[in-house]
Amino acid sequence: MVGHEHEIVFMGMVNVNRDNYLQGVVDVWRCRSCKRTFCDDKRYGEPLKASVGFDSIPDDEQWAILTCTTAKEVFMRSLGVKPGKQIEHTCKSGEQHQFVVRNDLSLDSSAAPPIHRLYLVKDYVNKVIEAGIYRLTMK
Repeated sequence: MVGHEHEIVFMGMVNVNRDNYLQGVVDVWRCRSCKRTFCDDKRYGEPLKASVGFDSIPDDEQWAILTCTTAKEVFMRSLGVKPGKQIEHTCKSGEQHQFVVRNDLSLDSSAAPPIHRLYLVKDYVNKVIEAGIYRLTMK
């Protein structure tokens, strides 16, 4: 339905936690007619945007949440992903990373902090992502 006017309604949210402590929320919205989804991030410690996001991603991508986990915090953001896509990310420490999304829509990330992970939004609507260092390093 290219070119139609979206009728966007709230679909749900994804909470991102650091060891049971809420770090941020991704609000998930969907157009009632074309079923396209949109995401809007809200992170603690950052001011809210003046308007709701509704950024769009290409049709061949899926919404995902990138988490960057250290011992003290989890940074998160929503973005579009597909196999082979390059993602550039700068950690809060200033450390820069480039990742290539794997065929299973994961990242090649070390087990040492910071730990980077991708979570598909469609799998976590109205659920919690536990992205704290304790959960990620438990065996």
